[in-house]
Amino acid sequence: MRLIASRMQVLLDSANVLLEKLDLPPWQEYKEAASTAFHDVRVATMSSCKFGHLTFRPFFILLGIILQCLAVVLQIILENSIYHGWRAAKEFYFQFQMATIWFIRYQRNLSPSAIYAEVAVLTAIATLWLLRRHVQKHRYYERTMAWYEVRKQKVMKRYNHFVDQVGKTSTFLALLLPHLLYFAFAAIIKKLLPWFVTYLATKTPLNAVIQYFHPLYCTFLIIGKSTHHLRTYTVDNAAGDKKSDSKTKPSNFKRQQKQKTELEELRKEVVDILKYWVVYAIIIATVRTGKLLPFVGHLFTVAGGNVAKRKSRQGILSKFRLSSKFVEEISLVFFTWLRFMPSSVTGQQKLSLKGRGNSPIEIIYNKISSLVKSAMSSSASLTNKATGSHLGNGSILSWLVGKLDFPLTILVLARAISQETKQKVMATVTELSDLLPAAVTLFVPGCSSYGVIYVSLVVPATYSIKSCDEIDKKSSNVELMESKVNDASRFLRFWMIHALVTWILDSFAHILAWVPLSTHAIWVLWAFLQLETSTRRFYGWFESEVETQSTVKRVIAALPSSVDSQKDTSSNETQEVEKSKKED
Repeated sequence: MRLIASRMQVLLDSANVLLEKLDLPPWQEYKEAASTAFHDVRVATMSSCKFGHLTFRPFFILLGIILQCLAVVLQIILENSIYHGWRAAKEFYFQFQMATIWFIRYQRNLSPSAIYAEVAVLTAIATLWLLRRHVQKHRYYERTMAWYEVRKQKVMKRYNHFVDQVGKTSTFLALLLPHLLYFAFAAIIKKLLPWFVTYLATKTPLNAVIQYFHPLYCTFLIIGKSTHHLRTYTVDNAAGDKKSDSKTKPSNFKRQQKQKTELEELRKEVVDILKYWVVYAIIIATVRTGKLLPFVGHLFTVAGGNVAKRKSRQGILSKFRLSSKFVEEISLVFFTWLRFMPSSVTGQQKLSLKGRGNSPIEIIYNKISSLVKSAMSSSASLTNKATGSHLGNGSILSWLVGKLDFPLTILVLARAISQETKQKVMATVTELSDLLPAAVTLFVPGCSSYGVIYVSLVVPATYSIKSCDEIDKKSSNVELMESKVNDASRFLRFWMIHALVTWILDSFAHILAWVPLSTHAIWVLWAFLQLETSTRRFYGWFESEVETQSTVKRVIAALPSSVDSQKDTSSNETQEVEKSKKED
């Protein structure tokens, strides 16, 4: 017990020493400090609340005004919606009631045969719906397409095997086989359904659409695409020059790769459509030239109407004249083959013996391009020799260019004209030199029509061939390829203008036949349209007219009916103004 008491005494002494060291405040002092802190916290809270109230009071007032206005608007919308909704529901009920009464009366007045017809139609609709669900449920369409794909692969495999076997004998015959199959198929259709082919060729605009309007539409789209591409290329290059930092090099590389890809696609489209226009122009030039020839012209002239009676009245050569129906049918088959026949039936690109494409346009273009260029160069050389033999250098072009170069240089130095204008003048003289063979026909009686054919078809076809040859040369330089595509777009624009001018001249052909020297005027018109500046200017006007139709609006506004309607509207407006004044 004494030991425990001594231990307790030691603990108490230690506790007293610890309390003395902690220096605990007295209870009174602690109570006064706590009351002071509570008072300070209460005052600070009140001042903070007052500060927040003064600060956010305008926002709360504004929010209250907005909510009040919103509540008023919602109330108005709700009231009107309920009112108009109720009116709409009543109107719908009334209309539904009237429609039901009318339908019942209409059904009562029908004859039994009409009722049976209605029942049959409804039964057919229900049957078709059930049949559709049945087909979807059992997947007949998917199974049919799968069977078709399998059969197609087998047929293509047999066809490829057959072509390979033929190719071992003759490569030319293997390349010619798809075209022979097409013409054999056309002959079978003509044999089995002659009325159908005749109807498509003579009674529908399919022939004109395939050989004329669809290529024009494609040409217009390609021109717009090339113009957009050139603009974006210029803008991107300008932006790339301004931001030529090391951080933008990856993005510039991607942009250049994208431009190259788009340019390659555009180049192929331009070449394809230019080759078609070359083939089309040479075909039309051949037919028109054949019609002008003295003895062969009867073969190229189409006979219409009752051919049997005409043959009995005309000579021997006229008996070989083709009928208009036969010509239209041949034209439909030929231009369908020319425009839409693929280079390979199986979808595999195959090249000809010379490494060129096997499409119809490629075949005909490769045959006639060299002939057209050689014919034009030979005619131009003969004309230059005939007209420039006394000049000593054998060419009137070099003589004329030499004479014009010095005065134009003087005008450039005197700042009367710019260097660009001088280059345009020299380019114009160079282009006009190709028209010298056609210019000779203007001075030969009865031969000016040959000159018109030469200027309007042969010369632009030759220019298009040269442009195609330039574009076909692939280059890694984007700027060079851009300039070539831009030069080729000039001839695409010319063929668009050619179509418009040809349509106008054909429309007024009967009137122009009575006008003296009309052929010479047409020759001058085509020679003027050949120039690059004229082509781009006229196409720019044509494109703006297509987009805005300002000329059409001016013509419609100038019509008497439009003028009368404007007068009527103005008189009605004045009468309304007078009535309002009288009422006031």
